Amino acid sequence: MSRVTLKDVAREAGLSVTQVSRALNDHDDVAESTKEHARRVAAKLNYLPNLSARRLQDPGVRTGTIGLVLPSETLRFSDPFFGDLLSSMVAEAGRHGLQLQLSTPPIETDLVAPYDTAIRQSRVDGFVLVRTLVDDPRIGFLVERDFPFVSFGRPTAKQNFASVETAPDSFDEAISHLVELGHRRIACLAEPPQFAIADRRLASFRAAISRWDSMTDLDEPTVVVAGFHEDDGVVATTKLMTGPDRPTAIVALNDLLALGALRAAEQLSISVPDDLSVMGFDDISAARLVTPALTTIRQSATTVGATLIEELVPLLESGSPGGSERFIESSLVIRQTTGLPRI
Repeated sequence: MSRVTLKDVAREAGLSVTQVSRALNDHDDVAESTKEHARRVAAKLNYLPNLSARRLQDPGVRTGTIGLVLPSETLRFSDPFFGDLLSSMVAEAGRHGLQLQLSTPPIETDLVAPYDTAIRQSRVDGFVLVRTLVDDPRIGFLVERDFPFVSFGRPTAKQNFASVETAPDSFDEAISHLVELGHRRIACLAEPPQFAIADRRLASFRAAISRWDSMTDLDEPTVVVAGFHEDDGVVATTKLMTGPDRPTAIVALNDLLALGALRAAEQLSISVPDDLSVMGFDDISAARLVTPALTTIRQSATTVGATLIEELVPLLESGSPGGSERFIESSLVIRQTTGLPRI
């Protein structure tokens, strides 16, 4: 007799696989009636939701492991956003009886090779993809093999797969805040645009600017592709603030770049926020501790990490890539680095 899967329970209950997974794991955002219905159907079908318990019955069914391949040339363990993201993924995986397996292949390794090796050697049940590219060969590779995965960032691939990403309206509140203060020359420190998250954040920034452009006399924003880290923010901000038509406000697409902007302003004897307003994205812990405290767009790394695992678990049960698209909501946190411009 074949084992009962989460997909079987979902079909019998008339719910989606994600709904059943969240109901059986007692998530707060699921109605009690839905939880009770899912539990009754699961009991009727003799479904065993605990992966570690299932492995005791049949060790060959699952490895109980999620793979996370770290691109060592662009992702550093010292990155505070990544540290919180990783911690939340480990914690959420543990709640489901799973382990997170990290690997760091050499920089020159083909992007797809570590995934091919892990699948052929049956090392993992599924993957979380980070630093996802706009045109990412890993997506097609995993979809073609019908292997479960979820990506942080939505590439342009047309295939059906699961992703977690920045909401399209993430910068609306932030740009409104700056425009209402009186800023008209707003610059952007961007991450490399070949990455899906960077591409989505920049698109959200441009869309927010566009919505205001028809109602105000906003200048065309200067976008400088900086990088990911604080030193990149220093270099980019120095270039902006020593050139012509320097901006009155800088929006950085992550907090490390914004911290670099603050450091550059200090080196150039530019007062923040009197001479320059600075805004970040993510709300890492350093944003609250720096002086002046950083105004930023809060997108919790803890929420992102937990959501990635939540989206992946049902796919491990169904054994396929799936097709959900989850957006992480954000909110503006106004601190001390934004103020009225000197016009």
